Amino acid sequence: MEPLSRESLRILHVDDDDDFAEVGERCLKRAGFIRPIVHCADGIVAIDYFSTIKPDDAPHVILVDLHMPRMNGLGVLHWIRTRYKEIKVAVYLLTSSEDPSVISRCFADGDAGYIPKRAKFDHLIQKLDDLIASINKGVWKSAGE
Repeated sequence: MEPLSRESLRILHVDDDDDFAEVGERCLKRAGFIRPIVHCADGIVAIDYFSTIKPDDAPHVILVDLHMPRMNGLGVLHWIRTRYKEIKVAVYLLTSSEDPSVISRCFADGDAGYIPKRAKFDHLIQKLDDLIASINKGVWKSAGE
């Protein structure tokens, strides 16, 4: 099996802010993440997407906004973790909130990581590079580790 790389990493971005999603995708592409990034406008659309893909086509990483209408990021995380236990996928919850109680909720419901939306983009790139390295070593680390 070919090692995972920036070029082959499958990314799902779930965010109701189309502008943020577009900027994020452009930055990721500039950093070498050239596979098409799947964008879902909210949690319900993400669940619909997951319901149509084969487990082998599941994303390696999901970047999901914490605050969205219809279904928030924690709802998406919970749904994925209860229905797709056999799929290893790293989930990073994105939020503009700096409230410690909000951040602790990100870690309380499963093994998700947290990335502030105001963080430098390099922070996200480093997280993704760390994930790629751990997968290539055969050591699965959840996003929260």
